[in-house]
Amino acid sequence: MRRLFLLIVIVGTVSLFSVTAAVDPFSLPIGTVIIDAGHGGHDPGATKRWSFHQGEILEKDLNLDIAKRLAVLLKLDHPDLTIVMTREDDRYLSLAERSKIAYSQPLLGKSALFISIHVNSATSEAANGFEILIKFQDKRVTLIDEHTPTANIALFAAHSQASLNRLLNNRNLVVASVFEKTMSQRLVTARSRGIKEQDLWVLNQSRMPSVLVEVGFLTNEADAKRLLSSQYRQTLAEVLCDAIERLL
Repeated sequence: MRRLFLLIVIVGTVSLFSVTAAVDPFSLPIGTVIIDAGHGGHDPGATKRWSFHQGEILEKDLNLDIAKRLAVLLKLDHPDLTIVMTREDDRYLSLAERSKIAYSQPLLGKSALFISIHVNSATSEAANGFEILIKFQDKRVTLIDEHTPTANIALFAAHSQASLNRLLNNRNLVVASVFEKTMSQRLVTARSRGIKEQDLWVLNQSRMPSVLVEVGFLTNEADAKRLLSSQYRQTLAEVLCDAIERLL
């Protein structure tokens, strides 16, 4: 209750003095990148057996491998960035836990980016390629409540919830477009399936510009062969790093 009272006081004070100088909090320079390796632990994600690979292929392993490679690249090239991984090993995290890791980060006057890495699957083995997912434009996200880090309140308090959601939607489209363009340019053997809106918990609840990248289909033979290549997974990490760098 005491924290909630403090939140109301701070929001009111910041809103009073900052309304005339409100800035888009989602277009500020990025200071934090949250990398989410989808699935993990008892949740394997998509699974598939192919004759060219011994044993079952688990999506969770591919997601984590790409995520760890991406984190290494970002840390090497941008030591000033705060890099947060939702998981660094084969552990299970609920969707709520993943989102909490994202929105609990103190932003300290900068913006953040949430990227969730996944491998796709389909009933048809013909489905292939990568796609970028963002939240539905009409899905309202709560940006300020008792769980908002105190350090982040000043970024949001000069805006209404409706205004914040409009700004977040606009930034999501910019971010998704950069990822789609970068991947299309650099992954010449992969098909772009475009940008799609989906009702996904981690996109709805992370409270920051967020994309979920489906890097290929485990159920497509050509995609699966590429994904099983450590060299290709390194290329994927480099391409995702390139996309993030274009947004810095």
